Amino acid sequence: MAADSPNLSGADRARAWVVALRTRFKTIILGTASSDGEPDASVAGAILAADGSFQIYVSGLAVHTRHLLDTHRASVLLVEDEAAVAQPLARRRLTFHCTAETIARDAAGFAPAMHALREKLGPAFDLLANLGDFQLIRLTPQRGRLVAGFGETYDVDPHDWSKLSPPPFLGGRPRRT
Repeated sequence: MAADSPNLSGADRARAWVVALRTRFKTIILGTASSDGEPDASVAGAILAADGSFQIYVSGLAVHTRHLLDTHRASVLLVEDEAAVAQPLARRRLTFHCTAETIARDAAGFAPAMHALREKLGPAFDLLANLGDFQLIRLTPQRGRLVAGFGETYDVDPHDWSKLSPPPFLGGRPRRT
């Protein structure tokens, strides 16, 4: 059933949305901070690797890349298209808190990740692939949070996005206002 089917419960609609999102997204909104706390937000093309990590190819000249290399932490945001919803303030959004590490060019996973990024992002990726300052970064989710609408919040298992649970601050119950 579709993620917006009225025959589904709120949790089932949320689950259907994140399961579909897992295969559809092409970019992530990337939140980083410097070691002294200076924030940055950016957009990066991304793939989801078999191990559940996001992999991005980013310029070493970019502020967010310096933050990733210095702190080894990031936040990944996937958000519903505001053009596809009646109420943009209630867009579904999925956030993961991640650890970050570089994947060396000679590592076994480098070439397959580059191929997967090219397949997902198209020929424009070829321009970036040959730029020497770019680095492949693995963002490994540690915990996830889904806001499925006004007051409808779930913790998301970073290894299995279909596993949703009410966050502890709601006393074990999903809250819907």
